[in-house]
Amino acid sequence: MAKKNDNTGRSVLKQRIFDALNYPHSKTFLTSFLALLLILSSVIGGLVVILETDVNLKSRFFLIFKIIEFICATIFILEYVLRFWSSYDNPQYENNKSPSFLYAINFLGLIDLATAVLFTLIIVLPFDNEALRIAGLYRLIVFLKLIRYSESFEIIWSVVKRKKEELLITLMLSLLLMFFGAIVMYIAEHDAQPDKFTNLFSSMWFTAINLFTIGYGEMVPVTPLGKITSAVVSVLGITLFLLPVSVIGSGFIDEIQERNPHYDVCPNCNEMVPKGAFLRDLNKKRRGRPSKIMKIVMEAQKAKQTPEMTPRQQKLRNFYTIITFRFPRTFGQVIIFIFFMTFITLNVLAIMVETNPTLSQELRPTLNSVYIFSIIVFSIEYYLRMWSSSGSEQDKYEDSTEGRLKYARSPLAIVDLIVIVALYLMLIPGQLVPASRQYFLIPLLFVVFKIGHFIDVFSVSGLIFKDTKREFLGTIFICIIFLIFSSTTIYYVENSAQPDKFSSIPATLWFGIVTFTTTGFGDIYPVTTLGRFMTVCFAFVGVALFTLPSGILGASFFSSMQEYRLHKICPNCGFILSKPKIRN
Repeated sequence: MAKKNDNTGRSVLKQRIFDALNYPHSKTFLTSFLALLLILSSVIGGLVVILETDVNLKSRFFLIFKIIEFICATIFILEYVLRFWSSYDNPQYENNKSPSFLYAINFLGLIDLATAVLFTLIIVLPFDNEALRIAGLYRLIVFLKLIRYSESFEIIWSVVKRKKEELLITLMLSLLLMFFGAIVMYIAEHDAQPDKFTNLFSSMWFTAINLFTIGYGEMVPVTPLGKITSAVVSVLGITLFLLPVSVIGSGFIDEIQERNPHYDVCPNCNEMVPKGAFLRDLNKKRRGRPSKIMKIVMEAQKAKQTPEMTPRQQKLRNFYTIITFRFPRTFGQVIIFIFFMTFITLNVLAIMVETNPTLSQELRPTLNSVYIFSIIVFSIEYYLRMWSSSGSEQDKYEDSTEGRLKYARSPLAIVDLIVIVALYLMLIPGQLVPASRQYFLIPLLFVVFKIGHFIDVFSVSGLIFKDTKREFLGTIFICIIFLIFSSTTIYYVENSAQPDKFSSIPATLWFGIVTFTTTGFGDIYPVTTLGRFMTVCFAFVGVALFTLPSGILGASFFSSMQEYRLHKICPNCGFILSKPKIRN
C-alpha cells in the first residue's frame, strides 16, 4: 500500500498519464487529445495496410504510406511504453507486486505490443518475402485497439455469456441441419452433377451457403430431391438465424437498461419514475373495479383544472387535429391520408418519368397537369397548416402571430415550401433551361418527406435511434472490425488461386459484404477448400453479427412504440407525465 501514499511529482505524473490513457470518456484536455490521437492513428494505420494490398495504389503512394507507417509506429511505441510505465497505478492491480507484467500479458496489452512490433518490423525490414507479407497484413489488429473506446464490445460479450445456452442450441441445430442437408444433397446431385457435387465437402459448402441464404449461384440443384432439400434448408435457415438475432438483440437492450437505467422526474411530486414504467391506456373502456393506480389517476384528473378555450381557439384546435395527425384512425383522416398520398405518389412517378428524356417529352402535357394540380393542392395545404398552427397542442405555437412564424421554421413546413417552389420550377419550359431542368428534380424529391404530416415515421425513427445511438453505432463498428479481419484472411487464402478477383483487401471486402448481408451476387466466391471452410466459419458469426443492429433497433422499436401510444403516469401522485402521440 506504500505506493498509494507516494506523493512525489513522478507519482502524480504517472497517475495523470494513466488516467488520460485509460479513462477516455473523461472531459480533460489531455484525455481528449490522447484519445483522438490514438483513434486516428489506429484508423489511418489500418486503412494504409488495407490500401497497400492494391498494387497500383502502393506504387503510386509508396512514400506517403511509409511516412504514415513511421508516424503510427512511433505513436504506438510511445503509447505502449507509457501504458507499461503507468500501469503501476491501475486499481485492478492494486494488491499485486508486478502490475506492469499483468498489463503486458493482458489481452489489450498484447495487442498494443503486437501492433508496435509489427508496424516497426515492416519499416525496418524489407517487405519482399512471404513471412513479412503475412505480418504486414496482420497489422490490421491495430483496429482492436479501438475496443478501449467502445463499450459495445464488453456489452456484447456479457450478452453472449448470459445467453450462451440459447446460442449454443441454435448453433448445434444449424450444424445438424447443414450436415444432414449435405448428405441428402450429395446423394441427390452427385450422379447428375459429378463435377460440382464431387464429394461431401462440396455438398456441405452448397448446404452452408444455402443455409445462410447467400446463394452465390455457382452451384444449383437440378434434381427434384435436390431442389426440395434446398428449399427446406433455406426456409429452416432463415428461421434458425432469426433466433440468435432476437436473443442477442433483446439481451443487448436488457443489458443496456441494467447498466444505464433512465428515470423521469415527476414535475408534480418530484419523485423518480423509471423510463418505460407505468404505461396505461387511459382511453380504453374498462370493466369492473379500477386498479389502485387508475384510482390515483382518476383523482388527479378530477383535481386538475384545464383552462377554458375561446370559440376561436377551439375552432383552430378542431381544424388542426383534422389535417395534422400522427396516424390515420378516423374515417376522415383515412380519406385525407389517401388524398395526399395520391398526390405524393403522382409526383414521385413524375420524377421517375423525368429521368427518361424520350418518355418525358411524350408525357409532357400530363406531367404539367400533375404539377399544376399539385401546386394548387399543396399551396392550399400549406396555407391551412400555417393558419391553424396556433391551434396546436404544443405551447410554442400558442401565440397567433409568433406561433405561425415558429411553425414556418419547422422542418416539415420548410419541406412544404421547397416542394411548392420546385413544382413551379418544373413548369418552366425546357427550351429556356435545357441543361438545368434535371437539377430541379432534386428539390422536388423532398415531396416524399411530406409523409411526415400523416404518419409520424420520422419522430419515431429519431426517438428509436436516439435511445440506442451508442449501442447501434457500437455494433456497426464491431461489424466493420469483423469484416476487415475476415476479409483479410480470405484474401490471403484465395489470392493465389484467384488473383483477378481477390486482388486486394478492398476487393475482398466486397466479397465479405455480399456474404454477411446474404446477398451473394455470384461475381466473387471462394474456390479453394480452405477458403470455403473459412467462409463458412466466418459466415456463422458474420451473418448473425450483421443482423444484430436490426435486432437492437427492433427491440427498441417495440419498447418505444409502447411509450408512443400509451399514457405515462406517475405512480405516486397520478400526474400524467406524457400523453400518447398516436391518438386513439
